[in-house]
Amino acid sequence: MSFALKVKEEILNHNFTEKQMRMILLGFLKFNGELIYNDNEVLFQLSSSSNKIIRGVFNLLKNFYQEDFQTTVIDLPVNVSNKKLYRILISKNVKNFLESFEVYNFNDNKKVVKVKEFEINNTFEKHQDLVRAYVSGLFIAIGSVNSPETSNYHLELQFKSEEESSYFVGLMNQYNFDFKIVQRRNNSVAYIKKSMLVSDFLKFIDASESVMAFENTRIDRDLKNNVNRYLNIEIHNQKNTIIAGSRQVKEIEFIKKQGLFGKLPIKAQKLAQARLKNPDASFSDLVQILEENNLKISKSGVSNLFKIISNIFNQIKKG
Repeated sequence: MSFALKVKEEILNHNFTEKQMRMILLGFLKFNGELIYNDNEVLFQLSSSSNKIIRGVFNLLKNFYQEDFQTTVIDLPVNVSNKKLYRILISKNVKNFLESFEVYNFNDNKKVVKVKEFEINNTFEKHQDLVRAYVSGLFIAIGSVNSPETSNYHLELQFKSEEESSYFVGLMNQYNFDFKIVQRRNNSVAYIKKSMLVSDFLKFIDASESVMAFENTRIDRDLKNNVNRYLNIEIHNQKNTIIAGSRQVKEIEFIKKQGLFGKLPIKAQKLAQARLKNPDASFSDLVQILEENNLKISKSGVSNLFKIISNIFNQIKKG
């Protein structure tokens, strides 16, 4: 099961007030529903690849639609990832139901984009639970979110028109969500990519278990990436230490062969002896070794002494 499907099924597992149920159903009906004209008859069809989602919508629908409606299961071709499609078909008093529910305006022959309750002043502050319920219904109908296992954080809702996506983005701006819109084929897609925004949106639609799964996976992956980054830096630093140590050993041995080791300052001689005994030691290691031999020195002091040794080596080489 995909992460997006888990989110949707989790939402429908909650208990809702009657107003919240209406808002979730409104969001789902508007963007999942399909009008079917059959001779003089108007039908309204809802569908999902998830039996749990259709059962959840079925239970919501029973509270507001008093007529009987059909449920069917369709077996899909073998090459389709989802093996079954679950459907609800509404066939009685379709126009009256959809108009009273403010899903469709048959006089204008178009979907009702705006939500009347949200046009009332201060609805966003006083009735955030209704906005969240409506957005939950939208997400169940047309939303998707990448698995937190991937590093490509992405959550989107695919609308049929720019009017629909713009209204949604304006709605979410009231809660500081920075949704962007992109035209993709015949759809107008509202999306967010930042991990914190994705997490906050999942909280907004009350998918708390999914939020925990998302955050735990994200933290684990970020920790793993940081550890790998640290190890890469350590490997790089160790490699540089070995290269520098090898060069310094050669310079010191060359100076000794020329009988000029005594020309080095006393501190440089002690450092040179420590380096010969510890060719792979880092500057921090050398500081500790010298301190154990009663020579207190800093890493910058070690660096300066090696520069003195290199200068003497170069002078001897030049003759």
